[in-house]
Amino acid sequence: MPPRKISLEQWVGKITALDLPIEDPKVQELITKAADQLKTKTKEVALKQIQIEGTSELQLAKRLVQEQLTDEERDQINKEIFEHQIKQKIWVESQVIRRATYYNKPSHPYGHIFSESAISSISTPRAKKTATEVENTLVRDNRRTKIYHPAKKELTLQDAKVLIGIHKLWEVSGKQKEFEFTIYSLAKAMNRNTSGRTYQEIWQSLEVLQDSKFEFTYYHEKGLIDSLDRINILQAIGRRDKNETFKIMFSDPVYRSLQSGAIAYLSLAILEDLKAGTAQNLYLFLPAQVAQGITRWPLDEIALLMGIKANRPTKKKQIVEEACQNMMEISLLDGYKLHEDETGSTFLEIRPSKLLLSSGNSVNTVEQLTFSL
Repeated sequence: MPPRKISLEQWVGKITALDLPIEDPKVQELITKAADQLKTKTKEVALKQIQIEGTSELQLAKRLVQEQLTDEERDQINKEIFEHQIKQKIWVESQVIRRATYYNKPSHPYGHIFSESAISSISTPRAKKTATEVENTLVRDNRRTKIYHPAKKELTLQDAKVLIGIHKLWEVSGKQKEFEFTIYSLAKAMNRNTSGRTYQEIWQSLEVLQDSKFEFTYYHEKGLIDSLDRINILQAIGRRDKNETFKIMFSDPVYRSLQSGAIAYLSLAILEDLKAGTAQNLYLFLPAQVAQGITRWPLDEIALLMGIKANRPTKKKQIVEEACQNMMEISLLDGYKLHEDETGSTFLEIRPSKLLLSSGNSVNTVEQLTFSL
C-alpha cells in the first residue's frame, strides 16, 4: 500500500519543528521528500508557486525594515519568512526531481500515428452529432496525414494525451493487441486526477479515437507516392462499465506497427510543461521526424504539421518562433532559426538537444514506411 501523502503545510510544519537552519542535512532530507510528492506538478504550476512564495517573503522582509515592531513580532515574521523560503526550496527541488524522473527516461510509447504530423488541433470545441453522419467527412489534412470523422469531430490535444496513456498501459500490460484497463489506471498513467469530470473527458476521447479514421501518404526519394487505406487506431472499445473495466483492441495495421518496433518515446511530463498548444503539437511528432534526419522544413509545411490555422506568413512565423522558444525553455532544442533562401522562401531549422534525440532512438523508420495492410 503506497504511503499516505502529506500536504505541503504538514511538510513545512515538520521542517520548522526541527528548529534547524535550511542548510542542515536533516532539513534538506525533508525538503527532498516533500518535493518528491510534488514532482507531478507542471513547470508552470511550480513557477507560479515559487513566485507567490517569493512575493510573500519580500513583503515580510519590507515590514522588518519599515515598521517598528516588538521582538515577539519580529520573531513571528522571521518564522514566516523561513516558511516561505522552505516552500520555495521544495518547489524548486520538485522540478529537479521531475526532470530526472520523467524527462530523461520517458516511458510513453507511440507508434506510427504521430510520426508524420500532429494529429490534434490546438483548440477545437466538440461538434454536436448531426442526424446525417457522413463516413468520409474530412476534418484534418496535414499533407501526409488525413483524418476523417463522421460527426466532424477533430482530435484535440486531450485526445492525443489519452492515446499516449493507452500506449503506456499497452506497454506495461504485455504489449498485446487486446487488453483491459480501467479509467482510473488510464488517468493515473496520464498523471490526471480521478474526478468524475476526468472520467467523462477520457470517455469522450475514447469514443472520438475509435471513430476517427486515418489516411497516411508517403513521399519516397524517387518521387513515388504511396497512400494507405483509411484505418482506425482503435478497432474496438468494449465498455463493460464506464466506471469499471474497458477492453481496448488496436487495429491490425497499428498493432503490426507497434510490434515491429516502429515506436519512439514521448514524455507526458514534457508535453504538460510546454505552455503553447503549438509547441505541444510540435513535440508530438518531432522525435520521429528528427530520428529520420529531418530538422528543416519550409514555414508553410511546419505550420501545417503543427496544426497552425493562421494564414498570414508573419503570424505563422510568430507562432512557430513562440513554439520553438517554449521548447528551448525546457531543453528540447539547443537552437533554432527561421531564415530565407535565395528564392525568398522561409524555412525553420532546428538543433535538437540530447533530450530530444534520446526520444527518437527507438524509431524504426523502415518498418514505419512499409508495414502492410
